[in-house]
Amino acid sequence: MLTLSNINVSFGTNHILQNLSCHADSGDFIVIVGANGAGKSTFFDTIAGKIKPTSGTILLDNNDITNLSELQRSSMITRIFQNTRLNSVGSLTVAQNLAIANYSRRNARLMNGMSAMPLEKAEQLVRTVGMDPSILHRPMNALSGGQRQLIAFVMATQLQPKLLLLDEPTAALDPQSSTALLKHATLFIKKHAITTLLITHDPQIAFSIGNKIWVLENGTISKEFTAADKPHLDPNHLIGQIDYDLIQQLNRTS
Repeated sequence: MLTLSNINVSFGTNHILQNLSCHADSGDFIVIVGANGAGKSTFFDTIAGKIKPTSGTILLDNNDITNLSELQRSSMITRIFQNTRLNSVGSLTVAQNLAIANYSRRNARLMNGMSAMPLEKAEQLVRTVGMDPSILHRPMNALSGGQRQLIAFVMATQLQPKLLLLDEPTAALDPQSSTALLKHATLFIKKHAITTLLITHDPQIAFSIGNKIWVLENGTISKEFTAADKPHLDPNHLIGQIDYDLIQQLNRTS
């Protein structure tokens, strides 16, 4: 479904991705873990078309999309960012944002999008994530971070993409909001078999959802695990863990 072959991304002498090759089958839900600086955001930027690789090829459904622009790929690939304010237009209402997303792949103006989004459909969409339809008339800026991410997920998936990129979508959320988002995303992705890549710093998320784990280190996929491997893995060994013993020791001696 998605195949990256020998992808390299460099900015001057700074080599971000190095001979990265990987393959995701149709319907895969792959969780990607990696430390800061491993190249995770650049990996997504390259898949989405924001960054053109220095070398290598990207295939989506056996079609070469390496030289397609980000806009050209947007009809096939959607992305949710960890910064909730990057996923929507804060000054517009929830209904207006849903309308834009409904028509965005056709590069339409807001009024065209609104005419293509009946109120009944918008109400049905927000109900799927447990929200009251009255929220449709509120500006996105007035919502909590968790609410914005749930609406962002609805926006990204109402026209079901071939590939969904979730870029640390819970990083700015509290545990309750994270749970709500991951619960809805997991059920929706499974129901519609949407091929999904999710980046996270939390190894526990990698052990809780998805059917594969990829570890990104030094600009390449260094390890790949399947669901069958999870019972034999220690989540703390994927990207390391906080040394709480050291912190407590320092606190006692300070």
